[in-house]
Amino acid sequence: MSAPPRAFLPLLGLFGVAVSLGAGHVCARVAFTHGVGVLTAATVRSLLAAALLLVLLRLRRTPVLPLPREFKGTLLLGLLIAGQTVMIQVAVALLPVTIALLVFYTYPFFTGLASILLGSERFSWRLAATLLAAFLGLALVLGVSLQPVNPLGVAAALGASVAFTAAVVLTQRLAPNLGAPLRTFFMLATAAAIFVATAAVTADVGLPPGGAGVFGLAGLAVFYAAGIIGLFLLLPLLGPVQTTVVLNLEPVVVAALAWAALGEVLTATQILGAIVVVGAVMLFQLTGKR
Repeated sequence: MSAPPRAFLPLLGLFGVAVSLGAGHVCARVAFTHGVGVLTAATVRSLLAAALLLVLLRLRRTPVLPLPREFKGTLLLGLLIAGQTVMIQVAVALLPVTIALLVFYTYPFFTGLASILLGSERFSWRLAATLLAAFLGLALVLGVSLQPVNPLGVAAALGASVAFTAAVVLTQRLAPNLGAPLRTFFMLATAAAIFVATAAVTADVGLPPGGAGVFGLAGLAVFYAAGIIGLFLLLPLLGPVQTTVVLNLEPVVVAALAWAALGEVLTATQILGAIVVVGAVMLFQLTGKR
C-alpha cells in the first residue's frame, strides 16, 4: 500500500485531537465528581501542556530565551485561552451542561465569519451548510431542550466561544514569524502562569482525596495537553475554518466515550445526531478542493 497523501496526515492528526480533547472531558467528569476543583484542573492541565512543549523545544534545540520580539502577541493568546477556560466553567455552573456546550460550539460559526471578514476565507454555501448541519446534529447529540436559561450563563458561554475563536483566528496573525511549537509554548505558558498565580493567591488547589479523582485528574491533564498542543501545531497547516469544522466531532466523541466508559445510555436521537455531525464533517472534507 502507498503512504497516505501528505495533506491527509494533518487532517488525521486533527481527528486525533478531537478524540483526545473528548477523552479529556470524560476524565474531567470523573475528576470533578471525586472532589477535584476547577482551578486545580485548569492549573494542572495547563502546567503539563506547557512542560511537554518545553521538552519538545529542548529536543528540537529551539531556544526559549532571549524572548523573541513577537512574544507580546503570544501573551494575548494565552489570556484568550485562560479566559475561555474560566468562562466555559462559569457557563457550566450556571446552565445545564448541554446548553452551555451547545452555546460554546457556536465558535465554528464565529471562526468562519471572522475568517471571511479578514479575507483569509471565501464564503461558500458548502461551508454554511456544513456548519448548520453540524450544529443541528450537536443539538441532537447533546439532547438540548427548550427551557428558561440564565442569561449570565449564556453570556459566559458566548464569551468562551468568542475567546476561543479569537485564539484560533489570531494565532498566526499575532506572531506570524514564530514557529508553531514556540508560539504555542508561550501561549500555554502564559495561561499556566495565570492559573498558578490565581492558585497561589486563593490557596484553592489540592489533590483529590480518592484514587478515582487522581485518575480523572491525570487523564484530564494528559488528554488536554495532547489535544491542545496538537490543535495549535496543526492549525497553521489546516487553517482556522477547516480546523473548527473537524472539531465539531469533539462532543460526539464525548458522548461515545461516556457511553463506553461511564455507562451513559445513548438514545436513538443522539445516535442520529452523531451520524449527522460525522456525515457533515466527512462531506465537507470529501467535497473540498483537491
